[in-house]
Amino acid sequence: MPRQIQTLMLKEHERISRFLGQLEKEIDNYDRTKINFNKFKWNLEKHFFVEEKVIFNMFVNISGKETTDTFHLLSDHVRIIGMINNVDEKLRKKIRPDLSRLKEVLTAHKDFEDHYFYPRLDERLTLDQKKEISERIQEIIPG
Repeated sequence: MPRQIQTLMLKEHERISRFLGQLEKEIDNYDRTKINFNKFKWNLEKHFFVEEKVIFNMFVNISGKETTDTFHLLSDHVRIIGMINNVDEKLRKKIRPDLSRLKEVLTAHKDFEDHYFYPRLDERLTLDQKKEISERIQEIIPG
């Protein structure tokens, strides 16, 4: 039986949160911050890739239409990537970034997915569809 999409993505959200926590923990050490930021950014980019190229595309193909939920989430991704780029720019200038707003936006985004989007997706998809999505997710991110 395929793993629920929500289960896979909750685990992935926890991983991203750990990377962010490590970044925050060592924010006063520039060398560690740069390393932690690069790990966080890389894993967040993979996460967004999975959502956009696997989950959202598959959902649109299955449902035959775009939804306001996917537009909302894609808009969040653009906004978050912009914030990540701002942090990256500050780090290149050796300016200590303030991560509070980024953390707020990521938390709201994660909460919407965890409590609304993924549970609804799991309800609407067939077992075969979930299996296909689960396999693709696990090709890109550790399961």
